[in-house]
Amino acid sequence: MSSRGQALVELAVCMPVIMLLGLGAAGVVQVADAASGLRAATEAAVAAAVRAPSQAQAITLAGQRFRTVVGAYPIKNPILTISPSGFARDAAFTASAGGDVALGWEAMSFLPASVHLTATATMQVEPWRTHR
Repeated sequence: MSSRGQALVELAVCMPVIMLLGLGAAGVVQVADAASGLRAATEAAVAAAVRAPSQAQAITLAGQRFRTVVGAYPIKNPILTISPSGFARDAAFTASAGGDVALGWEAMSFLPASVHLTATATMQVEPWRTHR
């Protein structure tokens, strides 16, 4: 076998593995970016809520802040669930969020087309917030 032929065979054997490694690395980076974005959006939502003067305004502000922050990340179908345990001073305010990240390799049936992500954040309601 000639050396040119051998090199072509080696390339043909190694190329699928190299392609999968490249796609896998790109997918991991995309999921990591979306996960940190979902976590940041959830924390921003809770931070906005604990500073609100009332529970109704807290829920509204949390939703607005979540939509603003999560819009900058590749997350599909983002959902925010807010669980205020009362809105007294020093009470806990918890938010959970979820969303999907499309990986873009639907043609490869053995790899998932999307990954579901979740995030949770809890903060104490600020005791010095103003009441109206």
